[in-house]
Amino acid sequence: MSGSLLLAQSVPPTTLKCPGCHQAGARKVKGQCAVCQHCSMALRRVYQFCWACGREWPQSGGAPGGQGGHFSCPLPGCALRAALLSPEVIVDPCSSAQGCPFFRACPGCKAILTHTGEGCPNIICPHCDKEFCFRCLKDSYDCEEEDDDFEDPVPCIVVDNSQSLRELEL
Repeated sequence: MSGSLLLAQSVPPTTLKCPGCHQAGARKVKGQCAVCQHCSMALRRVYQFCWACGREWPQSGGAPGGQGGHFSCPLPGCALRAALLSPEVIVDPCSSAQGCPFFRACPGCKAILTHTGEGCPNIICPHCDKEFCFRCLKDSYDCEEEDDDFEDPVPCIVVDNSQSLRELEL
């Protein structure tokens, strides 16, 4: 394996889950638009959502996709939210970032980043120069793994991207 190759693995969902009722069985309609029959029956209207970002499809304009029938999600931040919700994780057993989501938002500037897989879990954002731990998203100097008082430090806990999503208001 090449030193610069970072392995990521995604566990493909067997069925599409609805972000409204969290039940499996929703189906893609076209493009990024999906429909949930269970929510549609409960709401007594067609419940459509973007399968990429997991938010309800805007009802304005009637047909999903809006003008020209492009069927791309019109919601702001869809691609950013979809990247942070991605099920891909770093699986390289030699990487200090093993088990981390493949994509992270920099705690400083919120740029989307990934780890090279080499060296320690700390990275420096190329956009704002913020240094942070890719595993726990804490400042590098606050991360438990960097504590010099321990001979064999316990790796910090890998966190998901939920805090980043809240901070980005996505």
